[in-house]
Amino acid sequence: MKALKQLFVLTKRIIKQNITDVDTIITVIGTPIFMLLFFVYVFGGNITVGGETDMKAYLEYALPGFLLITMTMGSAYTAMRINVDKNKGFLNRLHSLPIKRWIVLGSHVTASVIFMLLAEIIVLLVGVMMGYRTEASLVDWLIFLGLSALFAFAITLLAIPFSLKAKGYAGAGGFSYILLMLLFISSALMPTKGMAKPVQLFADYQPMTPIVETARALFKP
Repeated sequence: MKALKQLFVLTKRIIKQNITDVDTIITVIGTPIFMLLFFVYVFGGNITVGGETDMKAYLEYALPGFLLITMTMGSAYTAMRINVDKNKGFLNRLHSLPIKRWIVLGSHVTASVIFMLLAEIIVLLVGVMMGYRTEASLVDWLIFLGLSALFAFAITLLAIPFSLKAKGYAGAGGFSYILLMLLFISSALMPTKGMAKPVQLFADYQPMTPIVETARALFKP
């Protein structure tokens, strides 16, 4: 019980930092929303998906990809906050207290997953306001929520070694750019069949594409 209370207190601290930091909100929530609006209303009517070339069809196709992009941007700030706590000595101070070691990084992981899911929900609501509709059942939604939580958990764990090894705040979030590159060169934003053959082969067989396609299938069973 004491360990759970300590985890709750540290997690609450990190979530409060995330939701009160303007830079974090702009990057993790504002930027994906801007990208969604830009791609749908500027490019959407020129991209053919499922035999249709209109903004609504593109929105239905691309929204799951933008939700994953939103969470990926969140992983950068998780890494940066861990790095700041390390460089300022906060992690060492926590380790000197009667706190189990797993709670220290565990709080960052927990806060990261919660904040990523919150950001994802906000972007999803923007998509709904833009006209996105789905026939997904309650079971599909629950599976998607589980997939999202698992994705957030996985990319957070992958980001931790970079955050601990980076010498400064700026370099800590570098791993997220690799994930973003993989999402951009995948089926997240447009079908891969129109890409140059070498790029298409990479996009079809790299790990982000099946994740995106699974999310898309859950939204449109």
